[in-house]
Amino acid sequence: QVPGLKESRPQKAQVVDLMALRSALRRFSSKPVPLGLPSPVSIRESAGKFFNEVGSFNPSKYFEEKYFWEKANVGPFFLFLFFVPSLYRSFKDFYWTQQLRKLSTEEIISDRYEWLRLNMLQDEVETELLKQMPAGGVKPLELGPATPP
Repeated sequence: QVPGLKESRPQKAQVVDLMALRSALRRFSSKPVPLGLPSPVSIRESAGKFFNEVGSFNPSKYFEEKYFWEKANVGPFFLFLFFVPSLYRSFKDFYWTQQLRKLSTEEIISDRYEWLRLNMLQDEVETELLKQMPAGGVKPLELGPATPP
């Protein structure tokens, strides 16, 4: 039983479909090689070759003047030198953005606690003042008689 295929089809038809799908996948995933050319190198072989080259890198030989200007592949080196300022600036901006975002969050939390503390103090003062208020409430202050003499 193959998951995802319909149950109503016969088993033989499902197998034929899978075989056709597999052969089509193999055909489209490989690139044709013209006659007379060697077949493409496998990924494992090319990765092994790359790691051997990287492992055998010798900076004193690479930066020797004659080798550097005549035989060495200097493109990656000069590209690296060209992009170092931009990369440095980008990493620096990223780092400080993260740090300031963290600091901003801490300041917001601190400000909220300060606001809460001040409001709690204000509420305590208001409750104490309400306890001291006279029974009839506060009488309005009169500066003179209500009616003229």
